Amino acid sequence: MRTLNQEQLRREALEIALWAEGEQVLPQDVLAKLELLGSDGDQETGVGNAYEGDGSRLPGLGPLASFGSWQSVAATILRKTDDSAGFDQSSTLFAVIRWIIFEHQFMTMPFLANIISDSRSVSISSLSLSPAISAVTALVGGLVTPDALTGIINSLKKIGQLAVENKGHEEKNSNVQQGVLTIVNGDLRLGLLRTTVRMQYRTGKGYQQLNQQITVSRLFGSLDYDKCIRNAETLLKWDGQDVDRWVRTASSSSYPPNTSPAWGS
Repeated sequence: MRTLNQEQLRREALEIALWAEGEQVLPQDVLAKLELLGSDGDQETGVGNAYEGDGSRLPGLGPLASFGSWQSVAATILRKTDDSAGFDQSSTLFAVIRWIIFEHQFMTMPFLANIISDSRSVSISSLSLSPAISAVTALVGGLVTPDALTGIINSLKKIGQLAVENKGHEEKNSNVQQGVLTIVNGDLRLGLLRTTVRMQYRTGKGYQQLNQQITVSRLFGSLDYDKCIRNAETLLKWDGQDVDRWVRTASSSSYPPNTSPAWGS
């Protein structure tokens, strides 16, 4: 474990405390995204979470033993990310500022190391969603196990079913968020995938996605075990959450996967 002096420990604790309270003044680049996304009007949110591990051994929990597993530590930090951003994963209501702040809070999560942030753009249509699956596979396939990738795709199809069944405007933006927790070779990785799909209601056919270009973005990082242990006292004060509850909290968790043939064409 890396050893820090008292001044470094104080700075680290302050960083975590400020992050947990949420941003009081948002950076200009974050505020700029508000103008790009527009108003909340004809928009909805669909969230899915997926967890899968390779069974590899993780370090000892030490003072965090009461959590029972590192997965629960990670799920608790993710719960705090929700709280600090005022973001409700169980709701389909879209609040643009909460959407933006959650992404910012995830990216600046003090317990995350080796963060990767990039995106991939593809074209989809009402007859073909497979490019979206290909984009997700390209973005995360090298970061997760094959079983985890299957779980992510299955969760995305649940979000698709939620979007189809969630009644709203004749045309709407479905803002998709896919959370990922996975273990690969002893590395506990936290991930976030996002995109927005424009949909239209057609009598007799329900909601269908329009022909469009979408951008799938990813944020991925590794849980810093040593930092968690150094700040165990703070983590133990937060509202604990196990990984199963984290998966179930997502708004799409109770839906079956969408079975449209468009996923495979």
